[in-house]
Amino acid sequence: MHKDRKLNKIKQFEKDFADSVSFNEDTARDYLEENGVDVEKFINKGLKQIQSSFKKKEMQMSKAFFFKRVVLGAEIVYNLHNERTFGHVKFMKLMYLCEQVSNMELSVRYVKQAAGPFDAKFMHSIDREFKRLKWFDVKVKSGINFNTYEYIPDEKIMSYKTYFNKYYSNDINGIEWLIKTFGKPPTKKVELVATIYSCLDEFIKENEEFSTEILIEKVFDWSVEKKKKFTRTNIVNAHNWMIENRLIPVS
Repeated sequence: MHKDRKLNKIKQFEKDFADSVSFNEDTARDYLEENGVDVEKFINKGLKQIQSSFKKKEMQMSKAFFFKRVVLGAEIVYNLHNERTFGHVKFMKLMYLCEQVSNMELSVRYVKQAAGPFDAKFMHSIDREFKRLKWFDVKVKSGINFNTYEYIPDEKIMSYKTYFNKYYSNDINGIEWLIKTFGKPPTKKVELVATIYSCLDEFIKENEEFSTEILIEKVFDWSVEKKKKFTRTNIVNAHNWMIENRLIPVS
């Protein structure tokens, strides 16, 4: 009985407080003070609870977003793991382009590296996630100047497909086209296209007036290696190809 009375009292307090808040702010404050509630502590506690709730939601959204990217990565790896030209560089460039055609707004996560836009944090964690989910076993072979990665489909590999069809139902054609287009050719082809795409995106974000000469300068500014690996003609031809295939960012 005592417990019931206490519960009813709490419910009545909540009801009266709600009524006072709906009337006006001053009435709510007076009501709290009359009932021995420290208003400032009451407000601060409420704010902390709200902040905690926001942080929790942000973490949940971040985890969900990461998983969505892992699913996209699984689609790329599943289709290309047997290709001789497939490795971490090609994997990352295809991730970048597929995310762009999927409108995932991820450019802030990518930084400039010699091989084009690169998200180091994601690439360091995706292989571990593949193993945890039992989608792929990942073998790393150490070379003189670089590592090579071998992806072997694991026992639960096909479970990714359900998520892929759910998350990317509107983008499947574009993603499949990118995987097919860049799957067999040398990695430097997708590397150049990804770099040009990022440079074109920079034009838009910085509100710069476009010119072919500035585009060429931007591509070469990524690294000294770019100047050795690609010619001005390579860049112009790749850019024209991207325009013809509508593989360019839009404002």
